[in-house]
Amino acid sequence: MQQNNTYDLILIGDGLSGFLLLHELSKYPEFTNQQVLLLGDGKENHRTWCFWEKDLEPPFHQMVHTSWKDLTFRSDNTEVREDLGELQYYYIPGESFFSYFRDTFLPRHPQVTHRSDRALKIKGSYGDFRVVAGDQVYRAKQVYNSAFFGEKPQIELWQHFRGWFIETDEEVFDPGSAVLMDFSIDQQGETRFMYVLPFSEKSALVELTYFSPRPLDKAVYDQEIEGYVADLAGQNYRIVNKEYGQIPMQQGVFQQTGQHGEINIGTLAGMAKPTTGFAFQRIRKDSRELARAYFTGKKSRRMDETDRFAFYDSLLLWIIRNHPQAGKGIFTRLFQQTNMKLVLRFLDQQTNIWEEINIFARLPIPVFLKALFSKLSGKMLPETEKEPVVIKGLQNV
Repeated sequence: MQQNNTYDLILIGDGLSGFLLLHELSKYPEFTNQQVLLLGDGKENHRTWCFWEKDLEPPFHQMVHTSWKDLTFRSDNTEVREDLGELQYYYIPGESFFSYFRDTFLPRHPQVTHRSDRALKIKGSYGDFRVVAGDQVYRAKQVYNSAFFGEKPQIELWQHFRGWFIETDEEVFDPGSAVLMDFSIDQQGETRFMYVLPFSEKSALVELTYFSPRPLDKAVYDQEIEGYVADLAGQNYRIVNKEYGQIPMQQGVFQQTGQHGEINIGTLAGMAKPTTGFAFQRIRKDSRELARAYFTGKKSRRMDETDRFAFYDSLLLWIIRNHPQAGKGIFTRLFQQTNMKLVLRFLDQQTNIWEEINIFARLPIPVFLKALFSKLSGKMLPETEKEPVVIKGLQNV
């Protein structure tokens, strides 16, 4: 046991962001001399992640269950399928991710102590942090935190989803292309779409995704997915597993630094992109910056909500909150008239201003002008009177 419960650094949360930060820290030779404590809550984490990448480094490449060179977008009378060129769209199940870190990474780094001891409170300040967990108090010079303490922020818009892993008797799926969005389903006054990851001709993840103010009862999702799957496979299928998740689509409620100066990571730091929920690559990039800052002493260049991409996000979030029926048309126009690789670069915040002007020029102008007017007049709060939802049940991400 580490003497006197004292460490060089403590990571609170053994989810995606905690392990990604450990991975980036381990790239520095000095890491071998660091005494590190990783605190978890002892719960199984079954999250899955999808993202696109050009050259995926080996530890993550071995976690990949399936990848696709093509992506498909569908809407009414519209189907766009494109080759991603040098990119691939990857699917990593939580089981693969966590088994690698549990069974391979941690045994290779004995200076990392992993304990299932849920953190309850952070005290102190940089150089002398104290983390209370159970009946123990742990000390460290630096703390990285992905767990919510105290009052949770109120969330006005969620991405919430329910997925079925199914096997069919007939060959009904095209394993050559993942369906990023299928807006051909009835929108019911919301912004919602199906998402299909085909693992083979006879197996896939079929997921219903909503952008709306509050999550639904799981039976509602199941009924919709059942009808969608029946159109594809009739009754000749089996449900192997199910998943469910919620991702906050909100700006201005997450902070990168905690009350005592600890460094927030993952969702707690706002690293899930508010308009899409994609988090894996953003957290990887943030982890690289934090690891560099830790070992070099240089200021980290973290993503924030002051650049032009955050401004673009604020416009789309306002539209989805106040005019959810416009979502389908916006995404349909986007994928109909813009190269998919450019869309992915835009979502990665890698485009230049001229490319962005070209993208926005192809979208429905009136609703964006309305959102822009609201932004400039300082009225970006939702026009709706729906009660916001207090965030709860988020895993350490």
